[in-house]
Amino acid sequence: MALTRDPTREKWDVYRGITPYYTHVFEPLVDTTDDMETAPLLATEWEAVDEMTWDFSLREGVTFHNGDSLTADAVVHSFDRVFEQWSWVPGWIGVEPDGVTAVDDTTVRFQTTEHFPAFPGTISHNYFGIQHPDATETPVGTGPFQVERVEEEHSVTLTPYEDYRGGTATPSELTFEWVKDPNTRVLSLQKGSVDVAQHIPKSRASDLSDASETAIETHLTPESGLVAVNLYTSPTDDERLRKALNWAVDQGQIVERVLNGIGEPARGPISSIIPWAIHDELPTYGPDRTRARELVEESSYSGETLSILINSEKTDDRTIAQTLSGWFEEIGVESEIRQVDPASFYDMFTAGEANLSLVSFGSNSAACDYLVRAMFHSEGSDNRKLHERNGTGIYNPGPEVDRLIEQGYRAETLAEKRDYYGAVQNRVVDTGAVIPLYYNEYVFGRQASVSGIDPHPIEAMVDWSGLSRRS
Repeated sequence: MALTRDPTREKWDVYRGITPYYTHVFEPLVDTTDDMETAPLLATEWEAVDEMTWDFSLREGVTFHNGDSLTADAVVHSFDRVFEQWSWVPGWIGVEPDGVTAVDDTTVRFQTTEHFPAFPGTISHNYFGIQHPDATETPVGTGPFQVERVEEEHSVTLTPYEDYRGGTATPSELTFEWVKDPNTRVLSLQKGSVDVAQHIPKSRASDLSDASETAIETHLTPESGLVAVNLYTSPTDDERLRKALNWAVDQGQIVERVLNGIGEPARGPISSIIPWAIHDELPTYGPDRTRARELVEESSYSGETLSILINSEKTDDRTIAQTLSGWFEEIGVESEIRQVDPASFYDMFTAGEANLSLVSFGSNSAACDYLVRAMFHSEGSDNRKLHERNGTGIYNPGPEVDRLIEQGYRAETLAEKRDYYGAVQNRVVDTGAVIPLYYNEYVFGRQASVSGIDPHPIEAMVDWSGLSRRS
């Protein structure tokens, strides 16, 4: 299986050097369903003891790959390792490093720093897969696959864990191999040297689907592609200009012409499959370039060149940016594209160095609250740097939206959460703080002879345990 990133990279030292994504070597306490809701996994149930305390009951009969039983102490140890590795985790999940304790052998207690009803869904993320506490060279988890061998900066080979509680996986061996270049991944499929390839460029998907030897799999994800509009830099600090840019854009054409028909036209910043998204209720701008030109003329815009920042690693973003630039020119707005490497992109974006930035945001867990906070709260990760420095940010509309997000975080029911976060989505769209583009569908290619792939909205959670190949 060809991956876009090295599954053995140094970042994953906390998991003995292999990625917690895709491999299903490790499992978290909480699962994420196809409907982006929580479900039991290593924990069978959980309850809020009080507003800031959660108790999780562990599933009986779970064993690690070395035969040892899953215990609450092992869970505590796994979280301790994550806290040691990443300093930002407490702010993400709302639990400090000393906030995870074993009540008894089968009960784990989490103490949150504030009332956070979405906590169980937050730890359904792959980062919180549980591993055996004893340090060995071989990673040891509880999942359907166990590690057979690791070739650093190249690949991880797995075999089925025969005592897995859900039954033994079908493939006798499964190798995840790093193939960085997307066109090389396509060529590897066409030559038959790999069985499955991740992140096929949408422009190449038809090549694989039309051939008799290969096929593609697509699935709508909780990820949105959008333009983040800088609210605090001239000339995009003028709401009339921001709305003009929105009126100029045709999301349907972006999906059909640029993304090869793979994805859905977006109406808002949050993917339609996230339970509290209000996609169907959001207003649309058009396209109506006559209206857009009128708004440009009414605005304070006076011929300045807008900068469009894109990440060179995103294979479709340059074509999208060129398409947007052409539409902007039609309404009398000049723009230039600035393509930078992935390491520089986020720093430049959060430093406010562009009027427009092509970004994509999605969730790898059942709780997606951190998306709306990261994007639109003044203290969210995208805006914090400039807000702390000078009281501004990037595309955070202000105190009213901050309050709505905070209320959504504390909401007890999905209906309440939808009310608060829905108001945020409406406000963001109405002020032109974003230009929605598409709701992403991931694409991976496979040999036509390969079957048994169990898809999931979160690509990192696709299940390979039923994988097989016709001879």
